[in-house]
This record gives sequence, C-alpha cells and structure tokens, in this order.
Amino acid sequence: MKFNHLMGVVALSSLPAMVTAQALDVQVLPTIELSNYQFAASIDNTGLALVTVEDPFNPPIDLTLFNVDDFPSLSDPVGAAQGDFNLTDYTGVVAVFRDNANNFTVLGQKLATFVGYQTDGFDNLYVSGFDQESDATNGFSFSMNTTLTGSVNGTHIVGNSPGLYFPYDYTDADGVERTAVINDFPLRAFVQVGDQVSPLLPIDQTLGGVSEVFAINSNLQAVGTSSVSASTFITDSIDACNSDEVTTDIEVCLYQARTLSRERHTRRATVWQLDAQGETISTETFGLSFTPEADDTFNYVNEAVDINTQGIAVGNGQVLGEFSVRNLAMLYQNSQTRQLLPEDVELEGETGGSFAIGINDDGLIAGYQAQAINGAGVAKMFVYNLNDDSFEFFPGFFRSSNTFPRDINNNGIIVGDAEIEVAQGTRPRAAFRFDTATNEFIDLNTLLACDSPLQLISAVGINDNNEIIADAVVLDELRSVTGEVLVDSAGEPLLTQSRVVTVKLTPNNQPVPDCSADDGTDDPDNLERKGASNSAWFLLFVLSILGFRRFK
Repeated sequence: MKFNHLMGVVALSSLPAMVTAQALDVQVLPTIELSNYQFAASIDNTGLALVTVEDPFNPPIDLTLFNVDDFPSLSDPVGAAQGDFNLTDYTGVVAVFRDNANNFTVLGQKLATFVGYQTDGFDNLYVSGFDQESDATNGFSFSMNTTLTGSVNGTHIVGNSPGLYFPYDYTDADGVERTAVINDFPLRAFVQVGDQVSPLLPIDQTLGGVSEVFAINSNLQAVGTSSVSASTFITDSIDACNSDEVTTDIEVCLYQARTLSRERHTRRATVWQLDAQGETISTETFGLSFTPEADDTFNYVNEAVDINTQGIAVGNGQVLGEFSVRNLAMLYQNSQTRQLLPEDVELEGETGGSFAIGINDDGLIAGYQAQAINGAGVAKMFVYNLNDDSFEFFPGFFRSSNTFPRDINNNGIIVGDAEIEVAQGTRPRAAFRFDTATNEFIDLNTLLACDSPLQLISAVGINDNNEIIADAVVLDELRSVTGEVLVDSAGEPLLTQSRVVTVKLTPNNQPVPDCSADDGTDDPDNLERKGASNSAWFLLFVLSILGFRRFK
C-alpha cells in the first residue's frame, strides 16, 4: 500500500483530550497524533505551545533518491520501487534514512528524527524552518532535525536546524557517477513569522558557520550563540579539501568537513535584535568572562539561553579552573560578561560547574550547580536575585535529588523536573513547580486526580498566566511507523508501551486531591499513581529526553 506522508491523519489514542483533574486542568495536546513520543518545548503568553516530535509517523520517501539495490533485504522490491511499500519494508527504509540524517552521511535520503510543531491546543501546524516543499516528496521533505526553543506573542517562533538537503551529482575517485545528498550549513538558528523564515546568521560563516537560538523576548531580542571565528581545525579542513592530493569531489569534501566541524567553531553568546518581520536589525556578541593566557589554545565557548525585557541575558560559559575547563553560569549585561555565582561558591561545586537557565523581568535568575553530596555530583537548584546579588540553593524533594529547573515566569514561579525517591539504578523523576515567594516546592502529580492515567515527568515551560507545558508518560498501544496500532491475528493490540506525550496544565483554584485512601497510606507523597510504571524511566530520560533537549 502507499503511505500518506501527511502527518497526523490517523486517529491515535483513546486518551481524552482533557483529563479529569482537581487542582489542575490537564489537556493532552493534539501532537499526540503525530508520533509515539513528543516533548514539550515552550509556551508563550498567548498559549501557543511548541512541541518537538520524535520519529514522526508517515515520513515521505523520495523515490528519486531511493535505490532498491541499496536494500537487498526488501521483501517486495518491485512494489517498493514504485513507492508501494509494505509495512516491514517501509519501516526498514525509514530507519536507514533517519540514520542518514543523524550521521550526516553523504549518500541517501535524509529523514529527521526530530521535527517541530506549534499548536493552539486544537490544531497542529508544522514549523518548517528551512524545509521546503517539493514534488519529489509531495510536500515538505521532513529531512532536517529541527528543535524549537521559544516563541513570543504567538507569532515569532525561534528554533535551530541544519540547512535544507539537496541532491548533488558527482563522479567519485573510481569514476562512478553518484548522487550525494548534502547541505550548505550544519546548524543555524532561525525565526519564523507565519510562512516567512529568516536565518539568525553567525558572525563568522566559514564552512557555513554555526548559530543556535534558545529564547526570544517581547522586544524581539533573540539570544543564543554563534561562531565568531574559525578554529585551526576548520581552516586545515578547508585546505585539505582544496589540496591536489584529495581525490574526493570538493563539494562532497566540504560537506564532510562542515559536519565534522560543527562543534569546532569558536562561539560566543549572541543577541539578535529583530524587526516585526523577523529580519535582523543588529547583532551583539559577548566575550568570555576571563582573558586566556597568550599560549592557551583551548577553544573556549559561551552561550546565552534566556533574556528578559530589560535586555539582560543569562546562560553559561567555559572557564579555566584549577584542574580543568568548567562550565559556569554567566550573566550578559551592558556588553559585559561576568560569572554569576561567586568564585568561592563555584569552588564548592568543582565536580561540574553551574548553569543559569532563565531570568524574569524582576531580575530573578533560576539555575543549578553540581555539588558533591555523599561522594557524587548532584544538581542543586539555585535562585539568584540580581537586585541585591543574593542567592539561595534549594534541596528539591530530598538532599541528594538531582533537581533541574527548566523555566521561570514573571510571577517568580519555576518549573522543572527532579528525582523523587532514592533508588538503585535510574531514579524516578517528577515534574515540579516552585514558588519563589513562598518557597513551596510541589510535585505536580499530586495536583492531578487520583485516577489520572498520566505521570508528569518534566515541566518544561511556564507562561505569565501560570499555564505549564509538560511531558507526561501514559500507557498505550504500540504503534507502527505509520501510526497504526499493531494487532495480533485476533485483532487485539499486540503490545502496550509507555508513550511520552505533551500536556498543558492550567490552574483552576480547585482543592488539592487527597489520594491517601487509594494507596492505603496517610502520606499522599507516597502515592504511586495509576499510569506508567517506573520501568519506563530509563527509556524516557536517557534515550529520549536527554538525546535532544537543552536545559532551557
């Protein structure tokens, strides 16, 4: 059968769109229709939510780039050559093409593992970024791994993506004619306003350069990091491609050099000032917080991950410690870069440094520092007040709980995720909400109805209406690459799996549910809610979430 490449055409889950709750209204966002795993990215004050979709259903196959001879294990090569794939063959071909994109191969079609969508809670809209429509794929290519990081006013969306892949015909060293699938840059920030997409260009564009954006404020200031100079590795790579001794086609060689050099650029925290159409008016970069010695050849980098309406940005940067290079929380203000936490406090966290993840308009900064507790590095959340340079660390759910803040709003509320119990191996985690005014630290799962099928595992964003976008685990039937439920010969669902879905949480001023009677204890904190079991934690956090998400 021929598979429709348009995503979201299959009715997927029996999970209700609005889950019964008491202290929170919980809406499962419609991006559940797009894949088995979706991850929250951000939510702005209009309620527009951005979601990263992993392994989207029904990706398109470009038959002009598909050669059945490259797939000797196809069960129906004749049908596949005509685009009429059976499920087994289609699954295998999609897996290879996704590997091509993840590994930046020269040959073969590329299919993205991660793509971005926006949703208002009713409809899903693909955020194309640098992607383009073509006849070969009967629509967009879905070829570039794209992450969305923020939006403002429901109109300006920022994210990051490689360049659009295109076919390039060449003759290899053995005289064989081949078609490469390459692009012009390895990673670039963009802003999308409606259908108009504008690049946020790096200062230095050697081998395409590199830029990433992580947030945008209401003044249309976007912040991130961008390449400001080319390292020796990059210039040597260019010289090698132009050498007479290299037999590889020069364009193919430069593409390979670009993919290898994406982490080798000298990058600095960057603020792009945009106009209403998303075009860049000005660009400012911030230097390091220290001056390296003249003979120090290490390629130090820094980045900004959030910015408030006063134009004050925060992020992290590398510094030379006593024994090694470390990442430390940074403040970017008035064209200056300074280390956020005092040096004596940073020395206490020598095991891993610190990170600032967000700043609100009142000058409250949320972040975390790696501290040594019982001989192990543990991430501890801090709140820094820029008005008086005071700061305080918070223990989370218990002393050795790794606690990662993800966002802070203008009401002084921080959301994130933290370990909720001591356990052998991977510790279970839960989404939390922390109120800086009252020091109230809450497991958001305790605000759900006692029979909720969802387990909230990470709160990723919060807007000034206190609406939260979060990741949740739910048990559901196993679905194929086409989005269809796999069934046995009797028509019964074949397997049950833990899915990650994106939810919107809205406070409703209802009382907190008392679930102690359900679990036979008097302590609601001991509740194990109905839904996903702890067996899913390793899969969800190690393989999926940490595979693509920044801390902001």
